[in-house]
Amino acid sequence: MIVPQRLATGVLLLVVALGVSGCASPTPQPTETSRGSEAAVKSGDMELRTDLEPIAKRYPQLSTVESIEWMGGTTGETDLGPSTYWIDVVAVLPADEFDALLASTDVETIDAPPLVDGMSEKVPAGPFVGSDELDAQFSAGGYTATVALDPQTRTVVLSGLFE
Repeated sequence: MIVPQRLATGVLLLVVALGVSGCASPTPQPTETSRGSEAAVKSGDMELRTDLEPIAKRYPQLSTVESIEWMGGTTGETDLGPSTYWIDVVAVLPADEFDALLASTDVETIDAPPLVDGMSEKVPAGPFVGSDELDAQFSAGGYTATVALDPQTRTVVLSGLFE
């Protein structure tokens, strides 16, 4: 009979196709490098916030600021799967704390990290200083940060990521 043979061939092809697709590599998970790239899309409600507690909890170096403005949200273009959160911060530290932070590492002239619209206009003119060591001081416990300091205004500009 031809019909059962065609049916059996069709079933066999379906089983092979499903078996091959099951062997496909899973979608790669983001890495530290890819999460930190400028290609990450920042999304959120873009509400300007001035409450200190969420920032101080994640970045204790900013727990006694004189003023703080920040925005946060998630990265990526979808709500599926685990989220990587972002925070963009502009904060002014008391003089003694800013001086201690500045003295804690060797710094060089850098550009401030790019911040989202609504925060970028809060960034002072600079010039800014920073270093990989300074970024590392703010990057602990699953939190990462790119940090720039403006010595003229005692301002910390921080762009952070965490899960």
